[in-house]
Order: sequence, then C-alpha cells, then structure tokens
Amino acid sequence: MWTLLCSFLLSLSAQENSLAEYLKKAYTARLKANYDLNLSTLKEAEQLKGHPQDPVLLAKLNTELSKQYLVNADYSKAKEYANKCLQLGQRIKNRTVEAYGYLAIATYYNYLDIGDLAVSNAQIALKLAKNWDYSLKSRAYYILYGVYSSWDDEVLSKKYAQLTILTARENADNEMLANAYTAYATAMQFHYEKTKKRQYLDSMKLYLHKSASVYKKSPEQVGVRTYSIANINLANYFFEYQPLHKQSTQDSILFYADIAKKLAKASDKNYTITGNVNGLLAEIASLQGKSRLAETYLMDSYTQLTKAATPSYYTFSNVAQGLSDLYAKRGDFKKALFYQKKKEVFTNKIFDERKMLQAKKLEAQYENSKLSEDIKIAAQKADSQRTQNLLLTGICLLLVISICLLVNSFKSKTKLQEEKSRRLQQEKQEAERNAELGLKMQAEEQARLQAEQQLLLLQKDQMQKEAMADALQIERKNRLLLQMKDKLQKLETEQNRGYVEKIIKEEMRLEETVERSAKEFKSINPAFFSKLKEMSNDKLTPLELEHCAYLRLQLNTKEIAAAFYIEPKSVRVSKYRIKQKIGLDKDTDLDRFLQELS
Repeated sequence: MWTLLCSFLLSLSAQENSLAEYLKKAYTARLKANYDLNLSTLKEAEQLKGHPQDPVLLAKLNTELSKQYLVNADYSKAKEYANKCLQLGQRIKNRTVEAYGYLAIATYYNYLDIGDLAVSNAQIALKLAKNWDYSLKSRAYYILYGVYSSWDDEVLSKKYAQLTILTARENADNEMLANAYTAYATAMQFHYEKTKKRQYLDSMKLYLHKSASVYKKSPEQVGVRTYSIANINLANYFFEYQPLHKQSTQDSILFYADIAKKLAKASDKNYTITGNVNGLLAEIASLQGKSRLAETYLMDSYTQLTKAATPSYYTFSNVAQGLSDLYAKRGDFKKALFYQKKKEVFTNKIFDERKMLQAKKLEAQYENSKLSEDIKIAAQKADSQRTQNLLLTGICLLLVISICLLVNSFKSKTKLQEEKSRRLQQEKQEAERNAELGLKMQAEEQARLQAEQQLLLLQKDQMQKEAMADALQIERKNRLLLQMKDKLQKLETEQNRGYVEKIIKEEMRLEETVERSAKEFKSINPAFFSKLKEMSNDKLTPLELEHCAYLRLQLNTKEIAAAFYIEPKSVRVSKYRIKQKIGLDKDTDLDRFLQELS
C-alpha cells in the first residue's frame, strides 16, 4: 500500500512539472515573438492526460490560451477559456484560481475596450489574490493602467503604472517590468500634455530608457516586441518633442527607429511597428530633401503590408496617403490618384473593423447585463425561499408547542381540562391561520414573479417591433433609391453612363457612416470644414477632416486613438501632417488653433 501511494505521488509531481515546463516553453516562445510555437505548446499542454493537475497551473494555462486567442481575433475562443478558468475556481472554491479567471475576463473586456467591465473584474481579481501573489497582482494593475490610460486619466494611470512596477520587481518579472516602465512614461506624457511642464517630458524619456535597459541587462527575460515598442516610443519622443531641424534630433530618431525596425521583423505580424518606423524614416528623408529615399521607405511598408496575413489597415491608409502626397508633390498625378483610391479602400476596411469590434462590444455588454439580471433574480428567489423556510419553521414550532400543551392537559386536574382544551383549540386555529397566511404570501410572491416575467416579455416584444420598424424604414429608403435608379438610368448618355448607379451605391454604403457620425458632429459649424479646406487648398482627406472635428470637440489623443482603433502614436503623426497641410509652424498648438478657428 505504501509503495502504491508513493508511486501515485511521484507521478502527480511529474505531471505537474510537465505542465509547468510546457508553460515555461510557451512563455519563452512568446518572448521571442514565435507566436505559432507559443500557441501550439499551450495546446499540447491542454492535451496532457493522466493524474489530476495543479489547479493553479491549469488556471495559468487557460488564461494564456484566452490571451493568445484574443491576439488572433478569435473572441469566442478567448471568452470560452476565460470562463473555463473562472468556473474551475468557483467549482473547487480556490481563491487563486478564481482570481485568474476574473483576470482573464478583465483582459478580454479590456481588449474589446469595455473599460468599466475590465475595471470591475480586475478589482475582483485583486481582492481574491493573496498578498504574496505578485505575478497576478502586477497583471491586474497593468490592466487597470491600460483602462485609465485609454480614459486619459493621468492620476490613476500613473498610480497603477507605479503599482505595476513595484509588483513586477517583487516578482522579478523583467518582461512586465519593462512594460511597466513604458506605461509610466506614457503617464508622464499625459501630465506633460496637461501642464506643459518640462519635468514630465524629461521623466518620459528617462522611463523609456529604463524600459530599454531592462532588455539590455536580461535579453532572455524580455520580449523582443516589448523592446521594439520602447525604441519606437523613443524615436517618437524625439520626433514630437525635439526640434526636427537639428541634426542631433534627426540622428536620434534614425538610431532608435533602426533598432525598432530590426527587432520588429520577427514580432510585427500586422506590420504596425515597422509601418510606423518607415513612416518616421520617410518624414526625416523628406526633411533632408531625399524624396527618392522617402519613396523607398513608404513603398517598403506598402509591399510588406500587402503580404501580411492580417495587416493594420490604419497603417495601410497612412502609407497610401503618404505615397499619394509624395507623388502629388512630384507632379505624378496618375500615381497620386492611384494611391489616393487605395487609401479610400483601406479607410473602408477600417470602418468594417470598427463595426465588427462594436458588435463584439455590444454582445459582451448584453451578456454582462443578462448575467447581472440572472443574479438579481436568483437573489430574489433566495429571499423568497428564506421567507418560506421561516414560516414553515414557525408552523413546526407552533405544532410542537401545541403537542406539549396537549400532553400537559391530560396531566392536569379534571376541573381545568375543559379550559385547557379550549386553549389548545385556539392555538391550533392560530397555527392554521399562520399556515394559510404563509401559503397566501407564497401565492402572492409567485403572482408577482409571473407579472414581472410578463412585463419583461412585453418589453422584449416592444424592442423587436421598434427594430422591425427601423428595418422597414431602411428597406423603404433603399427600395426608393433603386426605383430612382431605374428611372434615372433611362436618362443616361454615353458621357455619364454608370454615374447614377455609382451615386446610388455610395449613398447606400455611406448611410451608416452618416448616421453614426451625425450625432457627434451636429454641433460643429459647417464653416469650420470650409475654412480648413480653404487653408489646405483642399488637401485634407475626409479622415483628416474627421480627425480635426474630434480635436474641435476637445477629444484627447487617447480618445481619438480609441475612436479610430489605432495607436496613439499614429494619431500624433496624423496631427503633424495636418499642421503641414494647413501651413502651421511647429510651435503652433493644433488643438488650440482648431478651438479658436471661427
């Protein structure tokens, strides 16, 4: 018997070590930007058979799988593994496993930009985490930093960036530490944008260098993508905040951009980092009068983006616009028009991605509201059941008292027998009335629940009717456009053939865009756009005019980046191009200029 027990314990330990080794191997692959090996290793770990495994290791496995499927845009799988982790913790009543489940769900909501749900789940994970679990805490703090950073809350983003740094140090997690330093640099940038104090700009540069130094000291413990981002941020720092006419500034931009570009070759699946690097290099080449070199950088980005399986369409759009502007300056208007049309195609792709992410966001919000409603109903049922139990307990107690009194009555004297019998009868009637009252309250509770259910059904039916009415109205408009198309096509000539059909298609395609944007831009005076077009000689694109409108509405960089589903650095590059097109010098603040533009 003792031999069998020892064998079982040894096999269990070997199984746990095996799972731990798989997780370590997958993590190493992720640091080296080998995402295919990372996913395949995690899937192999999931298939391990044999003795029961350490539930905390299983939680980490499910959390990593959820994160990997998020990166691959498989949102259903990501949510499935996050829920699997949470359900495991709740089933075995393990607080640490449950905390990892809430952490995975917070990561899912943060990726879909549902900040309030990401914050609530991350806070639950922190409450469940043990004091010494710095790994879990640092990840939760980093999620909270990400949410408050997207909300442009400089105070809380700085707070959670600091907490991420502290917990990453305690856990000796150099990968998280490098990311935390970059996060703190971003928080310093928020402070600078708010106050324009030089000290915050210096701190921004300092912490970006700290992030890079972590990789230099421990290259095997920090991801190449993390180091690439630190270097592109340093290049952007010099591009945005240092005088571009100085040779030292240009040399710094080229130095850090070159490092980022070399490292990004292995980790930049959608070509976002390399695309931004080439954009910076093209800008510097243009400043130095090297038009052909700028064309080479932009064409390299265009070619690589074309080959990418999942390219960044926003980067695609910027590259196409850069090429169009470049050829327009040379007088090659045929190529300029070609790339301008390509930019419009990529703009439509961006719009399609926005619609898909918005649909996922609405679906997640609906699921969460439904879950909250189910919890509320369950709590109401539990309260009702407790009330019923109390009533039944009271009835049983009364019956016990009645029996005791009945036994005592037989032992009493004969002259008191009638009086005691009468008292017993009264108590029995009271018990029956209480029982009837309990049944009546139960029936009333059931009737109330049924009425609430009928009300919910009526509300659902009303929503369906309203949705149907909206659909019918859209269908009627489209049918009217098609009828107008048939009639107007009869009036077409050889010179304008296809023009009517093109107008109809564009009208139907742009309907959703106009309807979505009308509410945000209705407060902006039309003269605002006319003035901008006049100042830029009509060089501003529709996307750049939309960017200007968001600035007019006093949206900050993070909010604009979230609206376009892009990186904040890309927004700043776009602002730089807008200033060039409308003829502003580098020292003029674009935000203030647009606010004061009449």
